[in-house]
Amino acid sequence: MDEPWWEARVASDVHCTLREKELKLPAFRAHSPLLKSRRFFVDILTLLSSHCQLCPTARHLAVYLLDHFMDRYNITTSKQLYTLAVSCLLLASKFEDREDHVPKLEQINSTRILSSQNFTLAKKELLSTELLLLEAFGWNLCLPTPAHFLDYYLLASVSQKDHHCHSWPTTCPRKTKECLKEYAHYFLEATLQDHIFYKFQPSVVAAACVGASRICLQLSPYWTRDLQRISNYSLEHLSTCIEILLVAYDNVLKDAVAVKSQALAMVPGTPPAPTQVLFQPPAYAPLGQPPALPPFLSPVQDLCLAYRDSLQLPRSGALLAGSTGPALHAPCPALQPLDLCPVPLPAPLSVQMAIATEPRHYLAATYGSSYFSGSHAFPTGCFDR
Repeated sequence: MDEPWWEARVASDVHCTLREKELKLPAFRAHSPLLKSRRFFVDILTLLSSHCQLCPTARHLAVYLLDHFMDRYNITTSKQLYTLAVSCLLLASKFEDREDHVPKLEQINSTRILSSQNFTLAKKELLSTELLLLEAFGWNLCLPTPAHFLDYYLLASVSQKDHHCHSWPTTCPRKTKECLKEYAHYFLEATLQDHIFYKFQPSVVAAACVGASRICLQLSPYWTRDLQRISNYSLEHLSTCIEILLVAYDNVLKDAVAVKSQALAMVPGTPPAPTQVLFQPPAYAPLGQPPALPPFLSPVQDLCLAYRDSLQLPRSGALLAGSTGPALHAPCPALQPLDLCPVPLPAPLSVQMAIATEPRHYLAATYGSSYFSGSHAFPTGCFDR
């Protein structure tokens, strides 16, 4: 299509199809022993996708593939983890984005994250892991994520009838919508930071991002009839997910205010000033210059050639436990079902994961009686700072 699907005449049909597909998504069990290292690899995928200017749907699909594969299978070495994460991003970008946006091998190996580990990824092992992922997901990558729904819901995010909570009308709906879009996309990226959002359907998470953005901008009503009509969700359906997003917003806002206060306190004679912070994604270190490595050919052509070569290999049993079809490769002893043994993290990786290994607990939290009535219990995870 020459235009985004959410602006085309088929938007309603596509939305209905995505809603049907999300009902068939497998449940996320959160059983992986590598769950404590999850956020580190999510940051790696975010870094690479931002550097390669991938679309949000590719980034969110990559994280989805990584989470659900680790939830089902055990991985024993740090290099396999890096290879799996990068392969998820490559596969997702080939499915969701333009071919010229698919990351090149030299771009991947030039990142400081990989160079600091003193190893480089090879084209052959990346293609092999992509085929492994395809077999694990039954060659079905049409897996809806919150990023697939957000732009459709943003069409009805602001209207001429909106008012601020102080009863005055919005002066410029166009600028208000642009600002709300920034908030919504930030909340969308925040959902990648914790696996708690797998408890909700992707369409619920996307709608909650819009609802949380309207609350932050103090737009009244918080959830309009147009949004309810386009999403088929009421505010009651979204309240729990919205509260989680707003708690995360408050935590980061408080951290930003504290950092600025400390900086001002170090300057003699500077009076304390009120701080207004726009919620922004974390900054990543710039990538180094890519070394002279052989680039990928056509990404889709590479994958097709690898699949053709794999069909010529002798088949010696199922590669993945529970697989019903023939294996693409000989069984890999390092990849085992999760039930067999725990996975010790390598020492270099453990140091980098220190921030993400905080103990998880449950917290009853309410964002405020002015937003919702009652409280909801949910695991705070990495948002509990």
